[in-house]
Amino acid sequence: MFRLTGLDPGLEFKVALEEADRTGARVVHGDRAQELTLRRLREAITMADVMKYATSGWDGKAADWMGPDLTRTFDALRWDEHEARMELMKTRRAVRALTGHMRDEFPKVTTALLDERDDIMTEALLNTCEGRTVAVVGMAHMDGIERRWREAQGEDGSVSLTS
Repeated sequence: MFRLTGLDPGLEFKVALEEADRTGARVVHGDRAQELTLRRLREAITMADVMKYATSGWDGKAADWMGPDLTRTFDALRWDEHEARMELMKTRRAVRALTGHMRDEFPKVTTALLDERDDIMTEALLNTCEGRTVAVVGMAHMDGIERRWREAQGEDGSVSLTS
């Protein structure tokens, strides 16, 4: 289903593993186990969250949480331009808007899916990696990891994540 929308989940991790193997680089798994994240998600979701999500609906137009610029761009696309819509959503600007909306609507879910894992991944990077490091993370984690890195290293801590 994801591939039909232009997404290939896990492709970036596969490429990273191939490159690490090719270059002899060390691979560090810096996230928590999937089972623990799923457990935290189950603990965080309430029946009210499920009902809110199930009844929110979507009319094919960009949502208010996207902001005016992103909304205009999204709404200018034809309804059948699925690939263009997906490409638009794969930008840091769109992901920031989406995570901001998630944080407003489902704060406990956002904590379980993003914030706690940002803490874990940042700690892994700070404690495990030396010198130049390439970290493959989901785009929704980039701002949180960058912020935590700067807090730990001071403002001159060199971190640059690209999408």
